[in-house]
Parts: sequence; C-alpha cells; structure tokens
Amino acid sequence: MKIQFVLEPASADEFLEAGLLAERYGFEAVWTPNHAAARDPFMAFSVLARESYRIRMGPVAVSPFELHPLKMANQLFTLNEFAHGRANIVVGGGGGTTIAMHLKSDRYSMHPRMVRGVRECVEFLKAVSPADALTFDGEVFKVDGYRPAWATDDPPLVYVGATRPQMLRMATQVADGVMFSDLTLGRLDETMTKLSRDLRAAGRADRDFRINNLFSWHVKRDRQDAMAEARRKLWVRGMLDHWYISPALNQRDCKFIAENMQAFIKAYTQDSPVIDGVPDELVELLVDELTFTGDLSEIDKLIERFWTFKTAGVSEMALRLYDDPVYSIKVIGETIGPELQ
Repeated sequence: MKIQFVLEPASADEFLEAGLLAERYGFEAVWTPNHAAARDPFMAFSVLARESYRIRMGPVAVSPFELHPLKMANQLFTLNEFAHGRANIVVGGGGGTTIAMHLKSDRYSMHPRMVRGVRECVEFLKAVSPADALTFDGEVFKVDGYRPAWATDDPPLVYVGATRPQMLRMATQVADGVMFSDLTLGRLDETMTKLSRDLRAAGRADRDFRINNLFSWHVKRDRQDAMAEARRKLWVRGMLDHWYISPALNQRDCKFIAENMQAFIKAYTQDSPVIDGVPDELVELLVDELTFTGDLSEIDKLIERFWTFKTAGVSEMALRLYDDPVYSIKVIGETIGPELQ
C-alpha cells in the first residue's frame, strides 16, 4: 500500500519542508485541499516541485464547474512541467468552493450534469498532447485547438474524487484512479465489490487502476489532544452523511446526529472540540468509525485497520493531516510506513 499525505493549505516553504520529509521517508505523494480562500493549490507546490526528485504532488479536488478544463489543464501541466512529470490531480463535482461561488446551494446538492461534466474534464485532460492540437466537442465543455507545446511528454495522473455508484462507474472508464473520501470499514466491502464490477465492465480489471482512500489522521502523543483535533474536524468526515455513519450507529442515533448537525458545523467553523448537546460517547463512536485517532500506544491497532483496507484492494491511503504535519509524517514514517510500503 502506498502512503500519501493531504496537507493543510500552507506556504510554499511549509510544503517544501513537509514534502521533502515525506520524500526522505519514501512516501509517494503529497496533496492539498482546494479550499475557497486558500493559497492556490497548484502554485503552492512550485518550490517543492523544483527541490524534490521523486514525490508526486497536486490538488484535491478541483471541479470543472469552478475552473474550466482548459484553464485547469494550463495549471496542471505547468505544475507537471515544474515537477518533471510528477503532478497529480483529483477532479471532483465540487464542494465548498462551488458553494462559495453560488454554483450550487449546499454540500448536499449536486451541480447539474455533474457526472457528465467531470467525465468530460477527465477525458479532456487525458487527451492533452504537446504534439497535437486538441479540439474537444463535449456536451458540457467545448475547446478548440488546445496544444500546450511546452508540456512534458510524461503526463500527470488524473483521479476522480468519488465514493458513490455513478461517479465510481465513470471513474473506471476514463481516469487513472479514484480517490474515495472517508470510506469507512463499514462501507468498504460493498464499495470495493461495486468498483471491481465496474472495472471488469470497463475492461480494466487486470490493468493498473489506482484505488485511493482519503482518511483523516489524528494521532498525537496525548490521546486527549488527538481526540480534540478529531472532534474539531468531524463535520467534514463524509459530511456525517447517513450512508457513512449508519454502519456504526443505530437508526435512532443516526436521526439524532442529523437533527444536531448544526452543533458539528459550529465546532468545525469555530475550530472548537466542543460539540454542543451531543453526548461524548456518540462523538467517540463517530471518531472511531470515520478517522484514525489515538495516541502512540495505539499504533498497532491502527496498522490492523490499514491492513484491512489493503487486503480489500485499496492500494493507496491519502492521510489527511492537520496540526503539526511534520510530526505526523515522522510518526507514520517510523511506524506504519515500514509495515505497509
């Protein structure tokens, strides 16, 4: 299993430090989220691209509805040029940035023609060539005569951000891989069964297809510190959607979570571990299901969970790091990394 890291949006110098450390430990890639008011997720890697040699890099996730595929290609292939063919991207339907741009109303609504638009974006990015002009005549996007003559011949890797059936099926047909978001052990078997069926239907069952799961990492010296960080970020773990949490909670508790969603949103927006009105034991169940959380004495238990994902066919884990990512990379590099890589 390849271990990767998803780093908080930071300065180019901070990305350089964390990225070079991850490279020294032999990890495969670093990513950064595409937040609405964050540093540009392509330019943030510019220094690391120049100073590193092996580690891959790129943004998670960019929607073609917020950044047209032509402009996305310019930025992605520029990063790929800087990194000598080591750029990645996750293309998705759109989250907080599309909401901020009033392109959709909330996180639970879908952009019109989302699956078709993401498919065409991936098809366009995969068809780009420095040698031949590309005219793309899609239903959602159209581009005339696109030819970045300066682009490297070693193309970037293009993933689709997907967990649910339609996007998964489309990803198997057009992308280099898929990145799940917060896929839990409770939903692992059914998702991998669906993905395997789609890969066979697409004629790709025996070919390289990257299967990645973005999962939150909160492991600290002190378990209370780890739990506090996990609680602050809990709302964005699958948006606490019923599909994600129902394997671990009964229907009454799922209903209670839905009725008290504002408490989780408040904790996230205020960066606070206080989740008003929600019993601690219920929060701990969610943290245990949706994250890797604990202190250093719990590493062996966490390694067992990694092996469960790996045995099921997940080939990459993109660990979402928050406070002090350098510490987390060192811990993972000296414990879990040698076990799995």
